[in-house]
Amino acid sequence: MDIRTVLRKQEDELRYFRRNLFSTEPAGSGLASALPKDVLEQLRAEGKTVPHRFGPVRSVTDRHAVLTIVGDIVDQAVLLDRPGREGAVLTLSVAARHKQLGTRQAVDPGEARAWVEAIVGPKWLPHFYSAGALSGSTAGITSPSRPLTTQYFYLFLGADGVPHGEPEHQLGVQLTPLTHTP
Repeated sequence: MDIRTVLRKQEDELRYFRRNLFSTEPAGSGLASALPKDVLEQLRAEGKTVPHRFGPVRSVTDRHAVLTIVGDIVDQAVLLDRPGREGAVLTLSVAARHKQLGTRQAVDPGEARAWVEAIVGPKWLPHFYSAGALSGSTAGITSPSRPLTTQYFYLFLGADGVPHGEPEHQLGVQLTPLTHTP
């Protein structure tokens, strides 16, 4: 999937997203300015950062869609429900909306993967896992008329900031490595 043309047009915004995503301070987020100070302090106490958004940007596979990418970093102990576990989990989600109707649309998995690679680069890509499409238009209920739409990707980091393999978890989803290492 070639998204280079779109990337050139979004270079500054993508650089800002990447820098803020990997920042350790939630105050680096544009969303942080809209949140009350006590909410930011609660997020820090829970080991969370403010989610960072990139987009909307036009889709390269669907001329009617715009994509939004959200990145979040959470302590592994919180996400995996394993008290005392050290390290963090970087989650990237890629969602699509119809640009005129505003309705949610399914994201092409190849395009979602290409955006993840553009954000994290080839060095980090082998450490990412795909969870597939997890979010739909309804609260936890899916049907043929309301399919799952948002693609999710995870990177597990040790306390030292070094990526590691998929840990034992009870996330309820099958994780698949984005690249296969020999």
